Amino acid sequence: MFPWHKLPLPLALLELIGFRNRMRQNNLYDTEILPAQNRPQPSPSLNNQHLVSRTPEGSFNDLQQPRMGMVNTRFGRSVPLDKTHVDPTTLFTPNPRDVSRTLLTREKFIPATTLNLLAAVWIQFETHDWFWHGRGDGHKRWTIPLAPDDPWPQEHRPMEVAKTQADPTRPDADTAQPPTFINQVTHWWDASQLYGSDRDTIHRLRSHVDGKLLIQDNGLLPLNSANGIDLVGFDDNWWIGLTLLHTLFVREHNAICDHLKEEYPGWDDDTLFNHARKINAALMAKIHTVE
Repeated sequence: MFPWHKLPLPLALLELIGFRNRMRQNNLYDTEILPAQNRPQPSPSLNNQHLVSRTPEGSFNDLQQPRMGMVNTRFGRSVPLDKTHVDPTTLFTPNPRDVSRTLLTREKFIPATTLNLLAAVWIQFETHDWFWHGRGDGHKRWTIPLAPDDPWPQEHRPMEVAKTQADPTRPDADTAQPPTFINQVTHWWDASQLYGSDRDTIHRLRSHVDGKLLIQDNGLLPLNSANGIDLVGFDDNWWIGLTLLHTLFVREHNAICDHLKEEYPGWDDDTLFNHARKINAALMAKIHTVE
C-alpha cells in the first residue's frame, strides 16, 4: 500500500529486511560455495570499531558472514550456478557486435526529453562504488567477428576484447564448475568510490582533522601526483563529470562533519569521519533509490 520509505521507521526496517530475505532466496546465488583457496580473511579492529563503522575493505557488514562483500571476494550470480557454464561454441551467437550495431546505432539525433548528461555521470559514479573487475587480461583476448560492411576502423582490426581476469582463489584442478570472478572493490553501497576500498587509500584521502577529507582552499580536490587526476578512492575512466560529483560529495562529507562537531563537540577525528561517511553513503543511496 505504501512504499517502504514512507512507513514509520520500525515498519520500514521490517519491510527492508523482507526485501533482503526475498532477494537472497530468489534472486541471488552464492558463488562462495564453489571450491576456493587462499581466500582473503577479515581482520577485526582492536577497538571493535568494525561493529559500528564501515571497514575499509568492506568486511563485517554482516556479522554472521564477515567476509561477505569485502574486497577481493567473488561476485554473486543472479541466475542459478548451473546456468552459468561457458560454452565457447555458442559464445558469439548472437554476435555481440551485431547486437551492438542493431540496438545502439544512432541513425539520427534523438533528443533525451527526461534526462540530461548528469544521469550518465551519476550512473558511472555509482557503478564505481559497487564493482570493478580490474583490467582485462591483456594476454588473453576475445576476437569479435566483424561483418564486411562493419564501419569499425581498419587500423583497429581485428576487434579484440581482453578477457576478464580469472578468479585467483579457484583451485587449478577445478575445471568442471562454472567460472567465478573477483570484485576488486567493496560490493557495498558504502561510497568506496569516494573513500577507497583499503586502509592506505582512506588514510591518504583524510585530512585527519575534525573527520574531514582533503580539499584545497579553492574548493577543488587535490591532484594525485602520480597521474594528475583528482585524489579520490577510485579514479579509473576519469572525466570532468566525475570531478563534479566527487568534489560535490567530498564537500558534503566535510559539511556533515561540521554539523556533527557542532552537535557533538567531544567526538574525535575518527568518530566524526566514520559517522559522516555513513551519512554521506546513505544520502547517495537515497538519491539513487528514492528521489
